[in-house]
Amino acid sequence: MKGDHEPYTSGSFIVKQGQESDFIVAVEAVAEWTIENYSSVSEITLFRDLTKNSRFVTLFCWDDEESIDAWRADPEFGVYMTQIREHCEKVEVSNLERARRFTRM
Repeated sequence: MKGDHEPYTSGSFIVKQGQESDFIVAVEAVAEWTIENYSSVSEITLFRDLTKNSRFVTLFCWDDEESIDAWRADPEFGVYMTQIREHCEKVEVSNLERARRFTRM
């Protein structure tokens, strides 16, 4: 259920020099596949660190944790992650929940 307890998944990536474009293509592929096959994902965002161009962060917003488990267990997910990892020096993935939300009224 959406709300304050919606789960997120996040990845932090240090991309090999000169492979940034290929990395972005690989992330686009997994994002498109995820959106097409998992209706429980509501938003996927790729961020690039402006102070360190080789660092990227993904944020996936989900309806429920069971969908995350199914997504990660899907064999195609493993194929996409292998393609992403080929372009990276370092990969860290996380499951997140929002602790607080601050907005301008």
